[in-house]
Amino acid sequence: MKKRMNLAAVFALAVVVLFTGTSCDKEPVDLRPELPPLESLIMDFSDFATQPGAKKSSVLSYDNFVYSYLTVGFWSTSAALVSAIPVAAYTHALTQTAEYLSDNTWEWSFDFTVHSINYTATLTATRLNNEEFSVKMVISQALMSSEGILWFDGVVRYDHTAADWTFYKEGSMAVLEVEWNKDFETEEADLTYTYVEPERAETGSYIMWAYMPGEVFDAAYTVSMSEGLTQIEWNVSTIEGRVKAPGFFEDELWHCWDSYANGLADVDCE
Repeated sequence: MKKRMNLAAVFALAVVVLFTGTSCDKEPVDLRPELPPLESLIMDFSDFATQPGAKKSSVLSYDNFVYSYLTVGFWSTSAALVSAIPVAAYTHALTQTAEYLSDNTWEWSFDFTVHSINYTATLTATRLNNEEFSVKMVISQALMSSEGILWFDGVVRYDHTAADWTFYKEGSMAVLEVEWNKDFETEEADLTYTYVEPERAETGSYIMWAYMPGEVFDAAYTVSMSEGLTQIEWNVSTIEGRVKAPGFFEDELWHCWDSYANGLADVDCE
């Protein structure tokens, strides 16, 4: 009798193992998404972060760089208001390891702090096809019962050559759309912010940053706003550059400035 009971127990255990093993959703490791770099999400404004200051006795003019600085600064400030918290969360996510849930879905869940305020973030990535996966970031203040709000979502290529993001206001209203492209062989890249919040004076305005290694002016911003189009080109090593803004300068000419080492003062364009 005891022998029969042992056989029955072994049989039951085998059935449990069989069904557990066949029903488990095994992680498809080859399709595990890797988050793209921070540069796919946030534009680099560092070359225009400081306004040149002229001495009172100086006869030099800095109008060309200063106009470019102010144009870029508008977008830098506006983007920071929308993206500061989610970018901080994304930066933290890049250091974390995702947990596989099921159905080709992975999750990064962690706490982080911004300006002494504690937050909890949940970033979810889901395979869409063999080329792309979706990403969704939900953030809530720590120790609060709220489920959090959607700060941004997007679609990323597995090979990290392109990504499209949308930042939201109050979890539902799209405010900023971001498009990123990169060629890892040539290092050419571009990133575009488009302001899409409805019924605003600058709705539809955009700034596009581009990097073109090998060119004399190897970086550029193209800025489209209500007052017109502004083109800014500069060298990332020397910061010398030029700007064309018919709405401001009232001509179709390039207006140039000198290198950072020479103070970014206005110079004649060659």
